[in-house]
Amino acid sequence: MLGADPKERIYAPVANDLELVIANIAGVAESEGPEPPAEIESRLAQVLATPGKRIRPAITLLTSKLWGRIPDDRTIKMATAVELLHIASLIHDDTVDSADTRRGHATASNLWGGNIAVLLGDFVFATSATFVCDTNSVRLIRRFAETIAELSRGELNEILESWTGQTDRQKYLRRIYDKTASLFSTSAESGAVLGEADEEAIANLRHYGYNLGMAYQVFDDLLDYESSPEQLGKPTANDLANGVLTLPAILAIESGAARDEVGKFLRAPQQDRPELLQVAYDAICQSDALDESRSIANGYVDSALDNLAALPESDSKEALVQLTAYIRDRQF
Repeated sequence: MLGADPKERIYAPVANDLELVIANIAGVAESEGPEPPAEIESRLAQVLATPGKRIRPAITLLTSKLWGRIPDDRTIKMATAVELLHIASLIHDDTVDSADTRRGHATASNLWGGNIAVLLGDFVFATSATFVCDTNSVRLIRRFAETIAELSRGELNEILESWTGQTDRQKYLRRIYDKTASLFSTSAESGAVLGEADEEAIANLRHYGYNLGMAYQVFDDLLDYESSPEQLGKPTANDLANGVLTLPAILAIESGAARDEVGKFLRAPQQDRPELLQVAYDAICQSDALDESRSIANGYVDSALDNLAALPESDSKEALVQLTAYIRDRQF
């Protein structure tokens, strides 16, 4: 049933296929062995049960339909793979960040500790790769492996740059490509490949995924300064509290509006950080950095819409246009 949720309206052209993806993901927690390891199964079931926004598998399914093909089993497997890869990366990110909650639910590391969480994430990573292998496409298997490397590189760079104060705009953009836009790009490209698009269209959709992913992450980083913990499903100012500079902080430092406040917070001893965090957060929010960040995100949205302009008209194309608009309006 399609309700008021914008996701459900946008996903309507591939709603049945998304249900198959969700069923595949739920099935990952079911052992095929003679003696199911119940403790592992229960933990997998819990981390896979919380429904996400399903943006990435929806992109794969929608792009595969742009040339009139009906998504087949290979496309369903690819869409499953990109969502499992996303879930695995979140498990690892939450563990590295010592996050207690995700979408209002306790994280795996909070529930069972870092060691179990990392290994659960590894299991889901490896499982995602088996679904890609079922596409029998060496091209997609290679691109998927590259994406795993990019996701890992992004997380590593975030850790290495945290608390240093040395992050600049270009480093940030490279990092969010690795951590977010790389998988958006792969989701769109893989759908185009499986939909038998020509190379020009495949490249166009790869760029669409890149631009959409970049916009999505900048908007997400804005929410860290503009939303309540209840809206986010996690604490606000979480990145800054962990010494991670995102675009609003970087722009406020560049302009001088929060350079001293952020610098003092990053250099402060542990016991002084809570008070200085609030001072730095307020300085960023009172600067022009939030408006400038929003303008940069909107630029990526405009580029994503330009990437779609030359594609054939269809309900799938219209869904991608609507998806892009809703990300711009931050209704996802």
